[in-house]
Amino acid sequence: MKQELSKVFSTSALAAGIGLALSYSPAIMAQQGADIEEVVVTGSRRAPRTALDSAAPVDVFSANDFQDQGTADLNNLLRNLVPSYNVDTQEINDSNSIVRPSTLRGLPADDTLVLVNGKRRHRSAAIQFGRSGTHFPDISQIPPVALQQVEVLRDGAAAQYGSDAIAGVVNFILKQNDSGITLEGKGGQYTDGNDGDLGYLAGNIGMPLGDSGFLSVSFDSQSQAKTDRAIQRGDALALIAAGNSFVRQDPFVMERGLADTDILNTFYNAGIELNADQEIYSFGSYSEKETDLGFFYRNPENRGGIFTTTAPEGTPLAGQRIQLFIDETADGSGNCPQIPTGVDPDTGVTSSIAAYEAGLADPDCFTFLERFPGGYTPDFGASVVDFSNAAGVRGMLGETSYDLSVNGGFSEITYRINNTTNASMGSDSPSYFEPGIYTTIENNFNADFSTPFAVDGFYSPLNVAYGLEWRREIFKVTSQDENSFSIGPYSDQGTNVGSDGFQGFGPAQHGSWNRKNWAFYVDLEADVTERLLLGAAIRYEDFYNTFGDTTTGKVTARYRLTDNVNLRATYGTGFRAPSPGQANISNISTGVEDGIPQAEGQIPPTNPIAQLFGGKALTPEESTNLSVGMTARLGDLDLSVDYYNIELTDRILNSGDFPITPEVAAQIEASGIRGAGNIVEFTYYTNDMDTTNEGVEVVAAWDYNWGDLGTTQFQGSWAWKNQELDFFTPGLLNRSAQLDLTDGIPENRGNFRAYHLLNDWRFTLSANYYDEYLVVPSNDDPTRDYFASAEIIWNGEVARSFGDNYTAVLGVDNMFNTYPEEVRPQDVTSGTSNRYLSSAAFSGNGAFWYLRFRAEFE
Repeated sequence: MKQELSKVFSTSALAAGIGLALSYSPAIMAQQGADIEEVVVTGSRRAPRTALDSAAPVDVFSANDFQDQGTADLNNLLRNLVPSYNVDTQEINDSNSIVRPSTLRGLPADDTLVLVNGKRRHRSAAIQFGRSGTHFPDISQIPPVALQQVEVLRDGAAAQYGSDAIAGVVNFILKQNDSGITLEGKGGQYTDGNDGDLGYLAGNIGMPLGDSGFLSVSFDSQSQAKTDRAIQRGDALALIAAGNSFVRQDPFVMERGLADTDILNTFYNAGIELNADQEIYSFGSYSEKETDLGFFYRNPENRGGIFTTTAPEGTPLAGQRIQLFIDETADGSGNCPQIPTGVDPDTGVTSSIAAYEAGLADPDCFTFLERFPGGYTPDFGASVVDFSNAAGVRGMLGETSYDLSVNGGFSEITYRINNTTNASMGSDSPSYFEPGIYTTIENNFNADFSTPFAVDGFYSPLNVAYGLEWRREIFKVTSQDENSFSIGPYSDQGTNVGSDGFQGFGPAQHGSWNRKNWAFYVDLEADVTERLLLGAAIRYEDFYNTFGDTTTGKVTARYRLTDNVNLRATYGTGFRAPSPGQANISNISTGVEDGIPQAEGQIPPTNPIAQLFGGKALTPEESTNLSVGMTARLGDLDLSVDYYNIELTDRILNSGDFPITPEVAAQIEASGIRGAGNIVEFTYYTNDMDTTNEGVEVVAAWDYNWGDLGTTQFQGSWAWKNQELDFFTPGLLNRSAQLDLTDGIPENRGNFRAYHLLNDWRFTLSANYYDEYLVVPSNDDPTRDYFASAEIIWNGEVARSFGDNYTAVLGVDNMFNTYPEEVRPQDVTSGTSNRYLSSAAFSGNGAFWYLRFRAEFE
């Protein structure tokens, strides 16, 4: 790891050695302590302006908007504030449960660019298995207490910022305080199940650096205990009824809910003014995360390759399903018993118990029932380590402003799985494995300049911004646990290979892949008349060691219809380059098809096996973005309404499932992916879908003074969206996946918040509306499709301030204990463990009550 970290920061060491950072924007620093919530710097390289004067839709949130909520996860905070932003609660979903994917305007997380202080944030090492293989930054690593404000640009901006900015840009702006201490503690629990205990501690301290600098250091630490909203599976109940008393009954064989998570995040932001025209700056982060969650239950009566197998030809029960015994004698003379699966009609004893007893009595024949007589549920988890650092110098040379910076990011995720086995190793198999390590490394160099030019006839100078960027991305796959992928000595006896549930990355999957690119951009903007603002941007980008070059452009306009009403529009092209990880990932894990767990393989699109089924190297997604809207200030009411249309071509998706025949399995094994004989089907990522996303977004804010009764701040937003599939190759996208894209996300989302201030008291009430969405219980049976009902989730806080320094808060998320709909009886199978739909856009854990205490000192 030390060698990798040295690579990350080698390019930024020079600038970091020069000194530390100034704040993100001199204009903002000059207003420190003032009301800055309307100042916008994202989406334009000109002087900051208000959100209502912006030519593109931008949401601006202050630190208080994030502090006055129960959750501490920035994904949930943004979901509660931005109606176009959605993030699911992920349960038993591999890497998705460790780094949660989000959507903005219905597009995947990696179609939204994430910035910190205006600089590109590196991706997490975790890749979303399935769907589109989304590879994106983990914003939950940013402590809310570190933030001064957050700007969400809901508009395509690839011509301004480069790859990924198709749906929009989220810019997290860090505090620049040179004094003061803030401490916050929070504790809470999901009261319906008396579980999910949360302990949270956060803090920020500002310190001066010399006479003209600052250092702001922030942290948060979170311990989230798991929740469990499962029901006992039908097959487990049947086993218990058949006399298998080893089946876990309390808790159940499955767990459904939040994972056990421990997080430590730290951030710093610093800067020094060298003179009136120059400043140096640096900011960075360090994060650790530990996550543990359950996997799917392994039934001792039917889990092939571990507990059961097919009796070979030439034996008394040839072709029948029998309990799997491993002959561990040196010469194969064990003469292991054959016990058919199911309940013996003569003895009434189920086969798992009979095999368990036979295994204990026979030292030559081993069965995993000796370890797991009631079956088992693997425990899956991961350790995440993440670093980042940015440093640079900015200032003025005559009329030209400049900003020279370097930044690097490092993310490493080590997967682990416990309470499982590598069946091919027999009785020598351990129960704990570390299947593999993903590592992401990114380096960026940016040189940005901006010069105003007087133009005859223009109301303002023409601002010409231009610059260069060089970027390198590296993705690595390694594994240090040979047991997780080794082919044990008993693989020829019908056993599975590799750690069950998440197979280790074998030597052929190990590797390091990199992508390099450089870019040049020009961005023009001016007030052509007193009422008309026009802008244009063009960007040339060359991915010189992968898929070549691309050029994108954007035009913007804002017309001041009256002093209080603006019309605005943008049109541009964009792109998203697939990450090296997305293009090279391979993985074997357990998925679910129509409620049945099965082994599934993800292979790179350039794998020869994938190429036999149409796979080829990934290329960038390309988009055209149109946005038209208006803003108005009507007395105390601020209002914006925007329509958007995003046409995305060559969109990356996960291919359809290709069944594994014995011939295909042999080819996959030969390509270096071990255990292919255990896989039911495989998929690969491919550019094979065109979509159109359109929607309308309404944002409003209104303040009302009640006199002696206090002041209320009202905030509301509404988003309608629609996603259409314009093209895809039949067979590469099954019916369930198609409907998930078009109807699986609520079409309408709304947020409402009211803050009432009365002397030392603050009362907050918020509501999040989620429209109905389509549920597809069976890929093969359209008659079972139905719409889950719309829901409103209410949250509230009551806060009391004590003097100028202390605030105590009592709050509740989901105050009416609203749950997603229960799984319908007709959709319950023997493998169902969900009581509630897991596809809901809001948490399925019920009401969360918490106490929060905050202390602030100047």
